[in-house]
Amino acid sequence: MLVVPFKWISIMKMMISGALIVLLMLKMNIGNALPLSSSEYNRPIIGILSQSVPSTWQKPNGTTYIAASYVKYIEATGAQVVPILMNRSIEYYAHLFNSLNGVLLPGGDFTDEYFYVANLFYTWSLKAFDQTKKSFPIWGTCLGFEVLFMLTRHSTTILDNCNGYNFATELTFMPDADNSRLLGSSLPSSVKKELLNEPTTANYHNFCMRPENFTADPILSNFYKMLTISYDLENRAFISTIESRRYPIFGVQWHPEKNAFEWRVNTTIPHSRDAIEVMQYTANFFAEQARQNTNHFDSLQDELKYLIYQYTPEFMGLDVSHFQQIYFFYS
Repeated sequence: MLVVPFKWISIMKMMISGALIVLLMLKMNIGNALPLSSSEYNRPIIGILSQSVPSTWQKPNGTTYIAASYVKYIEATGAQVVPILMNRSIEYYAHLFNSLNGVLLPGGDFTDEYFYVANLFYTWSLKAFDQTKKSFPIWGTCLGFEVLFMLTRHSTTILDNCNGYNFATELTFMPDADNSRLLGSSLPSSVKKELLNEPTTANYHNFCMRPENFTADPILSNFYKMLTISYDLENRAFISTIESRRYPIFGVQWHPEKNAFEWRVNTTIPHSRDAIEVMQYTANFFAEQARQNTNHFDSLQDELKYLIYQYTPEFMGLDVSHFQQIYFFYS
């Protein structure tokens, strides 16, 4: 989806003071876990960040949304979904961090609030891992991928313009891919072949991180592994897949969820059997990361208040919207 031009973010709005973060982390039960007979949690619940609707959609002020394709993408793995709503209290986000097993940052349009909420979960994920080695995985797709770079670099002006909208391409694996969690030994040889040789990745972005800029930046290159690159419509390279060297943080510039769940006509979204296998692998990989986290809600009643089942997606058609179904959350 189209990403609007980036702007400077208010420091008071975007960056939480260190004292406040520490206070909230102390309030959280970082060791919150069910007694399990194995290290895998079989009731994973993943949060998906909502975002403000574009003004052209003519929805009431304060309305936020999640494309249903992201929900289906997660639910297809056997995980449940909680929408993370905008403009809520910090206690609301802290409760979700302590109750969810991971978070997906979706593609869409950049806003201050998206950046603010993403920063909360990103910061808490890093602190939980540093303090107790607790894994709280974060996955960024498209805009979410770009925001991961911004959060790590503490800057919203680090990306280049990129002619990368509405095309499918293959991936070029970089040396760090072989020893990565995402594209290393866990990647089936059939999926690797599909990614290397077929246009199985759908791209819808106007900004990107160039490999030379990444390599020249010690903060980014020491934090992330550059797993793959792709080439845009001007045949210029951009980074297309990353993972953190230390933390359970993963990102793709492309849209795996679209392969199976978006059917807008006259697009380049790949729907081949191989493209579906690529989608299934990435979704299952992230869900498996979430299963290593044993957070849970305080009670079934508490859980039911947050699950997405209480909302109904709206059909948007096959020839107008980028999304065939959308969950809207009205304030």
